[in-house]
Amino acid sequence: MRSGRGAWATPSERKQPALTSYVWRRMGRLPLPFHRGNALPRNTRRRTNSSRCFKRGYRQRDKLHNAENSKMLGSHLQRELFGDHSEMNKLELFGEAAMAAISGTGWELLISRKVEHMRGTRRRTVGTYKVFHNGTAVTGLSGFVCESRGPGDNSKEDNGRRIEPGTYPLATQAGGKYVTIGYTGGKTPPKPGLELLKTNKRTEILIHPGVNFLSSVGCINPTKKVSGPLSDMDFTESRTRVIALIDDLKTFAGGGFPKNNGKRIPNASVVVEGEPVLSTESVESVLEAVAGDPNKGLPAAVFQKFAPRPASGSKRTIYDGYIGAFTSDKGLKTLGDHGVCNNYDRLMHFFAQAAMETGGFTLIRESLTYTTVAAIRNAWRSRAAGKTDQWIEDNLLRKPQALGDWAYCGRMGNVKGTLDGFNFRGGGTFQTTGRDAYTAKGKLAKVDLANHPELIEDPQTSLLAACAEWKGSGCNAFADAGLIKKISRAINVGNANSATQANGEADRIAWHEKVFKAVKNAGLLG
Repeated sequence: MRSGRGAWATPSERKQPALTSYVWRRMGRLPLPFHRGNALPRNTRRRTNSSRCFKRGYRQRDKLHNAENSKMLGSHLQRELFGDHSEMNKLELFGEAAMAAISGTGWELLISRKVEHMRGTRRRTVGTYKVFHNGTAVTGLSGFVCESRGPGDNSKEDNGRRIEPGTYPLATQAGGKYVTIGYTGGKTPPKPGLELLKTNKRTEILIHPGVNFLSSVGCINPTKKVSGPLSDMDFTESRTRVIALIDDLKTFAGGGFPKNNGKRIPNASVVVEGEPVLSTESVESVLEAVAGDPNKGLPAAVFQKFAPRPASGSKRTIYDGYIGAFTSDKGLKTLGDHGVCNNYDRLMHFFAQAAMETGGFTLIRESLTYTTVAAIRNAWRSRAAGKTDQWIEDNLLRKPQALGDWAYCGRMGNVKGTLDGFNFRGGGTFQTTGRDAYTAKGKLAKVDLANHPELIEDPQTSLLAACAEWKGSGCNAFADAGLIKKISRAINVGNANSATQANGEADRIAWHEKVFKAVKNAGLLG
């Protein structure tokens, strides 16, 4: 297990995890006012290892007046002290036990955020929810929630982030898509929802049904357990949860419940706590979710193992675009339609070639802006051999269009004296190069790349073109047989049986070794 932020460590790595303030309060170890969350004093944390503390916790537990809370605390206390510390167990434990934030008055919905999930370039916050009536937990009104990524921010409208932690009054929602009173019976608007008030510059922050990875730009989607980044919400199931919240509010408020939409609900609030970040653990939880199923491609976490995500800048943007395409539903369909997802051998070879061609998924178009003579000579040794340094400097340095014409025109279908060399320079997942290649790949992918070569810069389009080239070149069979040199020459030279080596052939083999190691270490190969 990994230690550090967002991860559980073994006792040999660090001290036992600290108890929540709620558990300490029930054990009689923490006077009021008490600490929130897990930030307890060092001497308090040490007590988690003692059997005396454990036994005293059970004595205090037995005195609880609420039987449900008693049962819950007993099982979760064992988990917190000694038990399973998987991501979802932590969510269950903290979501049900962390009551410190609620006031204990009125109808309160406690949302405890715990982790962020990442799928491709998309991120979501996952936590738990539980309803309380005057401080007493309500049986059956609990579960999980999905929200936008963090950090919470109420200062700017439509910023795509989750709202800040805090307490928000509730109101009946009046809108075209969602309402509290008068919602329809299915997916047709208006669907059921509740509105949070006092969200500063954020407006229309709702509790409403979710579907798939996330249905929110700041709203809250109640859901069943989402076990990792590849776990989706089901609309019908989520809708049932929202309606249950509305019905319980009506029962609790009685005659005080508003008769119309757009009105504040008396003595009803949502309490939001937690500002989790994208942790290593939450990213890697995807590995277990897809183990042994190549039809789901490679998880984003695996890509990050063999081709780390750039820290910032344009390369990070390009990287996110590629990984988002590779891991999206549309991208997985493209890979599947071309047979790439049939087994992990094909996936590993495919993405090894893609990583080589794109510099670890950081290059979308070949750069022809060279700043040194040596770099040009190294890239085009035979062509530059008959040119003086002064000629190269005068005619090619920092002149990408001229360099494209010199390097590529008159071959690969490019017309000499035109901008073909520049327009049809390397682009996309397999760095397709030349008018002929763009035209051929465009026909295979049913995209007009001949007249619109810039379309190769779209990650989904470039993936489609790469898959079409892969399948058309017979690379699926080569991957099944482990013939990496044939694959490399098919992709780079254009002929699997060519006697000419692919550019960077040794590097392609090295990339495949990296991908294989990442996939194997993820446990995807069984």
